[in-house]
Amino acid sequence: MGNNILIAITAGLGGMLGWGFADFFAKKTIDKIGDLRTLFWQQLFGVLPLLGVFLVHPEVPKLHHFDPLFLLIFGIVEALTYLALYAGFSEGQVSLLSPIFASYSVVVVILSILILGEPLYFKRSLAILITFIGILLISTDVNDLESSFRKRALRLAGLPQVVTALLGFSFWLLFLDKFLDGKPWLPYLLIIRIVVALTLLVYAATKRVSLRIVDRTLWKFLVCIGVFDVAAFSFVSYGFSHSQYPSIIAVLSATFSLPTILLAYFFLGERINRTQIAAAFTILCGIVLIALN
Repeated sequence: MGNNILIAITAGLGGMLGWGFADFFAKKTIDKIGDLRTLFWQQLFGVLPLLGVFLVHPEVPKLHHFDPLFLLIFGIVEALTYLALYAGFSEGQVSLLSPIFASYSVVVVILSILILGEPLYFKRSLAILITFIGILLISTDVNDLESSFRKRALRLAGLPQVVTALLGFSFWLLFLDKFLDGKPWLPYLLIIRIVVALTLLVYAATKRVSLRIVDRTLWKFLVCIGVFDVAAFSFVSYGFSHSQYPSIIAVLSATFSLPTILLAYFFLGERINRTQIAAAFTILCGIVLIALN
């Protein structure tokens, strides 16, 4: 059991670092080329390292009757979740909507207990709760919220899209864990990644949005986003395949805002407020407690 938990913790922290670094580099691209272009190229560049590893160590799994359908659904749902999330962020206040989406981790915990029967003892539950509080704190722009309350201008625009993304990603993670249990994760993740890229390509075509990148200086950032994003999914997928604790993986990987904020502080000179410092400390305490329990 101890080794099983260690795998889950390592997978969760790998997801945290991968998505944290990916979000940091995304700061360089989204404002310039928009969400859809960034998403598409991020997914496409993420296919390349997976394909390279697969060609070096080919492992073709035996597909059962409904496996191709499940993989197709996984890819389409992931793409639609991304689109719904960014659509919500574009319409409403990120300071309110971001912590709402970040709560997908606690939804996964609840679903893991109710549906998968995952054992969750009191000490581990307390550690996960502490980590989740840190996630909410670090995802919330307190100054923006206070300003909105004072002006009575707190808007819920974008909430339906973000809640849709929240539920979609929660169930996506849960069923991906169930699907990958004991299976070779790499070929399945590769197929899902290709489906996501194709789904975004079709969506862009229907919306008549060009995916062309004119500014060549952005390519290096897009490559970094794709590599770190797929690294995060690889860690999470490996954890789902080799451990029985999806709740730990989901909660730890959801702390990705921590490395993003630290990178922005050291390399972009962005300020860290007291709430973020308290959130970082809370998250670190939660991670330590999870590891000890």
